[in-house]
Amino acid sequence: MAKTEKLSVMQGVAMLVSALLGSGVFIIPAIASQVSGSWSLLAWAIMGVLIAPIVFTFAQLGKFYPHAGGTAYYVQQAFGERSGRLVSWLFIWVVALGTPVITITAANFLQNALVGMHLLSDAVDYRLMIAIGILCLVFVINLLGLKTAAIIQSVLSVLIVSTLLFASLDVQLQQDLPLPTAEFSVSKVALTATFILWCFLGIEAITHIADDFRHPERDFPLTIFIGITIALVVYALISISLLKMGFYGDQEKNLNSVVHLVEASLGSKGYLLVNLVGFCTCFISISLYFVGFSRLLQSMAIQQQIHSSFQRINSHKVAYWGLSFAVALCLSMLLVADSMQLAVDNLIAYANGLFILIYLAAGIAGVKLLTGKARYLAMIASVTCLILFIALGKEMLFALCLVAALSVYYTVIYSSDNRINAS
Repeated sequence: MAKTEKLSVMQGVAMLVSALLGSGVFIIPAIASQVSGSWSLLAWAIMGVLIAPIVFTFAQLGKFYPHAGGTAYYVQQAFGERSGRLVSWLFIWVVALGTPVITITAANFLQNALVGMHLLSDAVDYRLMIAIGILCLVFVINLLGLKTAAIIQSVLSVLIVSTLLFASLDVQLQQDLPLPTAEFSVSKVALTATFILWCFLGIEAITHIADDFRHPERDFPLTIFIGITIALVVYALISISLLKMGFYGDQEKNLNSVVHLVEASLGSKGYLLVNLVGFCTCFISISLYFVGFSRLLQSMAIQQQIHSSFQRINSHKVAYWGLSFAVALCLSMLLVADSMQLAVDNLIAYANGLFILIYLAAGIAGVKLLTGKARYLAMIASVTCLILFIALGKEMLFALCLVAALSVYYTVIYSSDNRINAS
């Protein structure tokens, strides 16, 4: 039997950087600049330090408690089935709030590209219709069982990162502008840090391949350190350029901040390039969200947490009930957000609140399940998540209300409290 091919540090770094950038690189630097101005650079540095214990806590939990259920399984092992199910539902709401952000970002890029090619008029906003079309296309592609190769995502990420780095450095060299002055505010820097967390959401996924490195104990920590450092440098350079050029402010400016940055450096060709590549990157992210979400629902159905229909698969082995529900949920949230005029940064804040709670639950589970240095790292991770959650301010109310509602349901209505056996 042939040996399984092992990952090198550079291969691991490429995968991690690709995951860290995702759709966040197109909008979070502008939102961070809007919230705290030049002090957003401090928030980037702070988050680079704070994310480390969270990542390594997930790494240790994944090492000693390997299971497809991820965080929900860790929480189940520490605190019982009801707690694990509550975390699963938090994940569902994260997808409901987070996917529309990526979808509308993808629609914005595609509209820009089509307007640039004179296929659409710039006098009408087509983004909602384009977003609905994107959801339909993602649904059909995933329903047929077609999988986008990971190498395509990596190539696109390398292309966009190279373009953004060149544009950032080129703009700064061409125009020696000072950073804008801004009043320092602890609360604003803290709020900025919670938005920046969006760029690191899903980072726990890299922990599932820790044992695939040639020398896991050495290579995995090195991969984490190099990957986070590269991502932070990219984000910092883009942030500096946006701050100097003033490409941020309201939602419209934030959505197009990176587009204007590349256009300022590379002209109309760069404008078209960044929009098309940005659309492809976001499209892949949406597809991956829905694939993971449908599998989560399928797993919950197998464990009898939700209706058994979500177990059903088609001839292409796709859990079509879960996929359909994911698309319908995202579409509903898009329509609600459009009718209520909810800003993208509000959706990000609500999703971040839920994700911070999920990470907090994992950290607390780590305190109970892990030993030695790993337990102390889990404590630090838990305190970090708690501080970040408080920093959300009023935006954390949605997460608290949802947790309260789920807690009442599982305490009063749902009576079972059995732990899932490892398999």
